[in-house]
Amino acid sequence: MFFVVLWIAIIAFLTMYLVRQPKIKNWLKVLWHARRWKRWLAVSAVVIATIAVTYWQHPKTRENLIDTTTLFYEYSASAVHKLDSTDKIKLDSAIDLGNPKPELVYVLPLVINSYNEIVTKTTMPVLVQMDDTLAIEMRGYKQFKNRAILLTKLLKKKLGNRYKVQIQVGENSVHTLRIFYSGEPWNMEQLCALPVLEASRENNIDPALLMAIIRHVSDFDFNLKGTKDKRGILLLTEGNGLEQIHIGAERLGKLLNVGISRENAIATFYPDYGIGDKPENWKQSPLAKSWVNQVLSDVTYYRENGLHISFANRR
Repeated sequence: MFFVVLWIAIIAFLTMYLVRQPKIKNWLKVLWHARRWKRWLAVSAVVIATIAVTYWQHPKTRENLIDTTTLFYEYSASAVHKLDSTDKIKLDSAIDLGNPKPELVYVLPLVINSYNEIVTKTTMPVLVQMDDTLAIEMRGYKQFKNRAILLTKLLKKKLGNRYKVQIQVGENSVHTLRIFYSGEPWNMEQLCALPVLEASRENNIDPALLMAIIRHVSDFDFNLKGTKDKRGILLLTEGNGLEQIHIGAERLGKLLNVGISRENAIATFYPDYGIGDKPENWKQSPLAKSWVNQVLSDVTYYRENGLHISFANRR
C-alpha cells in the first residue's frame, strides 16, 4: 500500500510539471481536439476505473496464519481425551469438547488428583462439561457428607483465587463439582507450558531449557517469519504450530545425548545467523554469545516458577 501511494504521488508530480511546459501544452491541445483521441481517452479511463474497482473490492489474499485460539482449543480437547484413555476420569457421552477452556483443561489433572485424595471409595469421576465451566459429577454416592467441604477447601488452596469452586447437589443426590476461571486470559507463554512439558517428558530434557529457547527465538509467536524459509515458534523449516515444540525437543535431546554442551546446543537455535555463519562459532559473535547467556538466565527463571519435571538423568 505504501508503494502504491508513493508511485501515485510521483506520477501526479510529474504530470503537474509536464503540463506546465509550453510544448506539452500545445501537444495536448492538438490531441484534445482530435475525436479519435477523445474516444481512446474515455475508453482508457473506463478500463483503468474498472481495474481499480476490481482490485479494491477483490478480497485480499491472506497469508496462511495460524489461529492460536483454535490451535489451543484442539490441543486442550486432545489433552482431555488423553486423560480419558488413562482411566483417571470418564467422559460423559454428551460432553461437548468443541471449545474447551485451556485455563480449565490444564488444571484438570490437579483436580483429579485432589478428588482422589479426598474420595477413598472406589468410584470414577465423570466429566460432564468442559468449556467456560469445568463440571465433574461424582456419581456413586447417596451422601457426599463432609467430603464436599474438604474437596472445596483443598481445591481453593491449590488453584488460588482466580478459580471459583462450587459443589452442587442435583437430582438423585448426585454431587457436581463446578470450577470457573475468573482471571485474565492466559497468554501464549502460559498456554505453551503444558505442550513444552509434554514434549520434554518424551525426550527426557529440561522443560525450562526448551521454554527459555522458545522465548528468545520467537517470544511464543506461532506466525513469526525468519530468513531462509524459517518460520513458526522455533523458526524451523518444518512443522506447523505445536509440532515445532516436539521437533525442537527431539532435536535438543539428540544434541545433548551425543555429548554436545548445553551452551552449544542452545546456540544451534540462534535465529539471527547471517549467510556463511556457522552455529559452532557462536562464541565469536557478541550478539550470539549474549543471546545464549540470556537463554541460560531464563532457564533458572522458569525452574524457579515451577516449570520442571523429575528425571533420573535430566539434562
